[in-house]
Amino acid sequence: MNKLSTLILTLLSLVSCTVYKEFPVDIYKPGEAEIPANAQKIALIYRNFKYDNDTLKHYYRDNHLLKKAKGDPPNLDSLLATICLNEAAITLKKNYENKEFLIFADVFKPHSAAKIPQLNPSVLSGLAETTKTDYIILLETHSYFYSEYKDDEGGPSPRQVITADVWSAFDPSTQKFRDRKTMIDTVFWNAFKDDGTLDRNSKLPPRLAALKIASRMAGEKYAKRYTASWANTKRIYSVPPLPDFEAAEKYVLKGDWDNTIQLWRKYTGNKDGKLAINARYIWLLPAK
Repeated sequence: MNKLSTLILTLLSLVSCTVYKEFPVDIYKPGEAEIPANAQKIALIYRNFKYDNDTLKHYYRDNHLLKKAKGDPPNLDSLLATICLNEAAITLKKNYENKEFLIFADVFKPHSAAKIPQLNPSVLSGLAETTKTDYIILLETHSYFYSEYKDDEGGPSPRQVITADVWSAFDPSTQKFRDRKTMIDTVFWNAFKDDGTLDRNSKLPPRLAALKIASRMAGEKYAKRYTASWANTKRIYSVPPLPDFEAAEKYVLKGDWDNTIQLWRKYTGNKDGKLAINARYIWLLPAK
């Protein structure tokens, strides 16, 4: 048998016998957005924009019927937007303790269009100068809709609120937008306990209370974009049928990475490309 045939048989043997295993690992994820270090005062501003087809703020769905709400405060939209901005400020303050967050919910008059036109940077720079702030976070639009559904088991009516928000962030020092995010969320309430049984005495929030809770959660969720976090994920390592790789696996299980790496490193320059790949790489699986 020639050398080429021997090499092919060896490679086939490794491919067929190599075992792939997983181990858990925590990875550090920086925030999806950040406030510049030199910005000390941050304005959270409600732009007061509505899409032309966003006309149901004083309506709700009762099972399959659309009904007009009674007793809504005349400033409902401003009230909910302020709650949303306030919760965003509270959450941001936890990560930026040395910065000051100021809320401006009545800077813009209500306006609407088919699409959101981007504000001119000069307008935002003027706002920053007027409010004496270094950075602007805009809640461009805040939409919401409440629904109740008939419960087939005779318990309190399940209910939900859908919120849709568009956020942006502007840096006056660079005259540029640093973030833009559309967020759509659903908050749902029902009277079932954790064990699946129905609590007929459960007190679910009425419409206005539910809208306030959902608005608060929307502000918190956006602010969490500025929060670094740890995520649980898994990595894959391979164990070809060789003593060094089998020994390395035992070190992996013990969390002894120094000895693991020493054994893997012996094969990183191996002429056998398959062994080199096994020694050099650990593949990252998406975080769950």
